Amino acid sequence: MTRHVATAGVEGHRLFHRDFSLWYLARSVSVAGTAASAVALPLLVYRTSGSPALTAAVVGLEALPYLLFGLFAGAAADRLRRKRMMIVADVCCALLLATVPVAALFDALAPWYLLIVAFGVGCGFCWFDAAAWGAFVRIVGKPGVTRANSLIWSTEIALEIAAPAAAGLLAAIADPTLVLAVDAATYLVSAVLLAQIRTGLDPGPTVARRLRAEIAEGVHHLWRTPVLRTLTAAGFGLNVAAGGVLGLLVVHADQALGVGPEDQRLGLLYAAAAAGSLVAAVVLPAASRRAGQGVVSITGLIIFVAALVGLAGTSVFALALAGWAMWAVARLTVNANGITVRQLLTPDALQGRVNTTGRMVAWGGTPFGALIGGLAADTYGVRVAYLVLAVPVVLSLALVTASPVRGLRIAVN
Repeated sequence: MTRHVATAGVEGHRLFHRDFSLWYLARSVSVAGTAASAVALPLLVYRTSGSPALTAAVVGLEALPYLLFGLFAGAAADRLRRKRMMIVADVCCALLLATVPVAALFDALAPWYLLIVAFGVGCGFCWFDAAAWGAFVRIVGKPGVTRANSLIWSTEIALEIAAPAAAGLLAAIADPTLVLAVDAATYLVSAVLLAQIRTGLDPGPTVARRLRAEIAEGVHHLWRTPVLRTLTAAGFGLNVAAGGVLGLLVVHADQALGVGPEDQRLGLLYAAAAAGSLVAAVVLPAASRRAGQGVVSITGLIIFVAALVGLAGTSVFALALAGWAMWAVARLTVNANGITVRQLLTPDALQGRVNTTGRMVAWGGTPFGALIGGLAADTYGVRVAYLVLAVPVVLSLALVTASPVRGLRIAVN
């Protein structure tokens, strides 16, 4: 892969050039499969174990690699070939997911094995994501970041509306392992599409330094920028709650709504969450321009808490659908807003390290939330678990409100 090819900046502000189209299609194909697997893996664990804690652990183990390897992956993405990193990660995830239906054929599928697969896929995502965030700005150029993010999220979330519903139906009438086989195929398609990108995705030549020094540079940029530091800390609190809530969705459906693991309506809950995320992705750019990124974060955190309390208190399926949609609006709003601000305030040469470090800290709350939520649900029930998970979001709201983020407004040309 050549290093001297110009990025999307030379494309002017035209978003749909060849390489962005390949990137866009690769992510869309992969997300469709991944959204389906987000239903299948927890469902398989709950069916084989009946344990809320183990079911929630799926989401936690998928996020844990970011805590373990995030800093190293970010530094690697700023010194190695980003496209190669993404392709290798895609292929590894495809092979790992393909082992699940094979194990099922030999009647060797056990909860512990599914948890290993969840952790392995999380490892692949960590390394892929580090390279992807560094490459993204190279492809679209900074003036196109907000618009490109909105387009990508809108499309992916639209796919996430259909894919979970289809996965829930397929899992109910056939077998969840078939869903994972399809996801394995989407990773391979994504790898093939990424291999055709011609744009140079790597940063400009830099002086070779020790890995520790490169990691420290990314951490220092994040820490010394008050807005980024605050949004990352708030993201940690939000994702503590999100990790527990998502990990317990199957349990919540069963215990609070009477929707069992074989019920086809389970997919509708995931689809409602995706529909809410679609709304957030569509309105986020305009909301950021008119109200500012600070107001967007505060509003999202407030909605998140309200939706979570509502989900904890209802037994009506229709109200739960609305609650999941509201919850997803808030979750994507806060997370996507934080990501966009980080991209805009980070130099190109630091994109991989800073974005991976930020996601490592923010998304690092997910396994803790899965652990807290799973244990609380085992001991006190899923309703109490959801109320407990609202606490870190309230703390994040207090932190953001008392910080410079409150008045944040970044103009993007």
